[in-house]
Amino acid sequence: MVIDEEFKIECWNRALLTLGTSYVFSKRATKYKRLIRLITVLGIIVPLLLGGVAATYGSNSSVLIWALIIAGPISIAQLVLSGVSLVYKWDDLLAYSLESQTDNRQLSDSYQTLAKFPPADLNDLDSQFSVLKAKEEARNNQDDKVSFSDKENRLGMRYGLFIFKRKCEGCKEQPISMIPTKCGICGNF
Repeated sequence: MVIDEEFKIECWNRALLTLGTSYVFSKRATKYKRLIRLITVLGIIVPLLLGGVAATYGSNSSVLIWALIIAGPISIAQLVLSGVSLVYKWDDLLAYSLESQTDNRQLSDSYQTLAKFPPADLNDLDSQFSVLKAKEEARNNQDDKVSFSDKENRLGMRYGLFIFKRKCEGCKEQPISMIPTKCGICGNF
């Protein structure tokens, strides 16, 4: 039995879009990891260095005074970042980004597999496709709560086009790198 070509095209399109979404969430996760790591490093290193200077040179040393002068602004910056992190819940956003990245990647892989190796029985095919669409819809409903910017949408599209070696509908070119172009669909990020 021959599987409809439109079905395969839809699977590949959905694989591309979910892969792009996964990529955008991986970029977000990387950003949050770096920011949280910076807060952690500053919160540990500055007190350790001050303690080391005090233990080495004594509490009345001019070196300690200079160390305090230097450490003061760094500590204030760390406190401000910590406050911003708590208000904007960077830990939660990191966890969510990692979860969505994984789910979207799995959806992409599943769509690819279904397009490459569809079951011969049309009922099985319809059932598997319906399950994937339902999972994708549920994931999209969650992801819509943390919307993407237009730049992130274009970044995800470029990544999907790049990985799947497909031409962009806007600029009619196949991306050969992740370097942004002026295209309003797959570039300008």
